[in-house]
Amino acid sequence: MIKNITNIKIEKLVYKGFGLGFKDSNPIFVFNSVPGDIVDVKIIHKKGNALFGEICELKERSEFRIEPECKVFGICGGCDWQCIPYGKQLEYKQIIIKEIFRNISREKIRTIVPSTKDRYYRNKSFFPISEKNNEPVIGMFERRSHKVVPHLKCFLQPPVFDEVIKVFGNYMTASKIKIYNETNGKGTARYLGIRLSENTNEMMIIFVTKTRKIPFSNQLVRILTTSFPNIVGIVQNINSNPTNVILGNEEKILFGKNNLIEKIGSSKYKLNYQSFFQVNTSVAEKMYEFVKEHIPANSNVLDAYCGVGSIGIYIAGKAGRVIGIENNGNAVNDARFNAELNNVSNCDFITGDVEDKFLDVCENIDTIIFDPPRKGLNKEIIEKIPDNIKKIIYISCDPSTQVRDVNRFMEKGFMIKLIQPFDMFPQTYHIENGIVLERE
Repeated sequence: MIKNITNIKIEKLVYKGFGLGFKDSNPIFVFNSVPGDIVDVKIIHKKGNALFGEICELKERSEFRIEPECKVFGICGGCDWQCIPYGKQLEYKQIIIKEIFRNISREKIRTIVPSTKDRYYRNKSFFPISEKNNEPVIGMFERRSHKVVPHLKCFLQPPVFDEVIKVFGNYMTASKIKIYNETNGKGTARYLGIRLSENTNEMMIIFVTKTRKIPFSNQLVRILTTSFPNIVGIVQNINSNPTNVILGNEEKILFGKNNLIEKIGSSKYKLNYQSFFQVNTSVAEKMYEFVKEHIPANSNVLDAYCGVGSIGIYIAGKAGRVIGIENNGNAVNDARFNAELNNVSNCDFITGDVEDKFLDVCENIDTIIFDPPRKGLNKEIIEKIPDNIKKIIYISCDPSTQVRDVNRFMEKGFMIKLIQPFDMFPQTYHIENGIVLERE
């Protein structure tokens, strides 16, 4: 394989965060590059005629390149575009969405909704724990590896997360707890998780371990709750399996409870530490408002992949009836609790896979909200959409799978009314995207 290629001009940014240049008409995708850069590239791997690489020398800087604030940017895999001003990030994401949907309906794409905060916006993070020179290291994985990169300050998460990491690291050193080694499966400490409510300031700590027994757990609780009085729960999650999946199926509550309360608008939500919730609370509210705007008044709505019921409950005041489907039983229990918490009586929640359950409830439904996992929708779901469904609102964190599904919906007679991107993940290439589909 070619090891290095010189003098590549980066023409544009593409989905997944790469800068794109060309050599002899062959595409070269380059990490952490900016349109206008001229770079020498070290090739990492090849796929077909496409080469993937990283900058080994920046020959000429783009006029749009800035110095990243983070000391480990380019090494840490937590963000992609901190070398680009936020306004330009939004422009590039708008271009990327137009490129992804170029063969469908570019004229229906609205201007991307910016994040209220382009720094310190994450409300949840899980940090792998490793060790270096017999000292614990808590940080983020290095790009394309499982080597943990320590940091003193991360610009994606609230500063209090870094303070928690420091206090927790001191406990680990003092307690001499064994660090989990994923190669030989020995050790105990695996991950530190932090969840913070932006609007209530409640915080949860999650300590993922291989074994049930951890040293000085009472002292850990005392140290954390003394340092951070807004902690409402400290949970030890036990994952004894040799897997890259972070959380296991067993837990011990060391302090308080295993959930916190978050607010979006006037709605309150109980969030279990394992429950999915958008990581950028302020943008989530804008996205929920978008969904609410496009729900027909008094319509009967299916909220597929409903999680803790956050979208369904948010729109319940406008809808006639809302039915949510979610395969996580704990999330469904939280959804039912959240409906009561918000005095909502027109929401029902069902435990099960959307693929298995959605036809059972669709008879009296006219609108469906899809917010599936990154892989998108099962093809069979789209093929079985009944004729009485006149409107679909499709939210996706991966527009590349979303466009595939939208093409299939269009084959079923749906037409795109509008496409609305949201910048849920500033400093990264990720784009949250909402699409409204209708048919006669």
